[in-house]
Amino acid sequence: MGSVNKEKEILNTLFAEEGEKYPVVENKEMELDEEVAPFIEKIEKELYLTKPITDDYGQPIVTAPSAQPVQIVLPVTQSGFLFGMQQKVTESVRWLAEWCLRLIKMLGKQVVFKKEANEPH
Repeated sequence: MGSVNKEKEILNTLFAEEGEKYPVVENKEMELDEEVAPFIEKIEKELYLTKPITDDYGQPIVTAPSAQPVQIVLPVTQSGFLFGMQQKVTESVRWLAEWCLRLIKMLGKQVVFKKEANEPH
């Protein structure tokens, strides 16, 4: 909590002339009444998903930590990706291709291109 307080104090000194204040408030754990304390039990446990949470298209959004890596299908084919990378940066297809390239760099072999329409399954 100390670093948050220091950040707020720094913000207060930097923006002092604007008149806006960032209150420094420390939250402490609530003390229990003696009558209630024997009936209260603090429970801390890990939550594990039994199956991954998917979006409307079946792509996993959230998986359990122990789940195996999933394959992510990019929204473009490989030829569409190559076409997009040759376009100017003002074109939206170029930005889609750059986003796909970022995913490929981040996730490596987990990412695959969408199949071509004439390509066999």
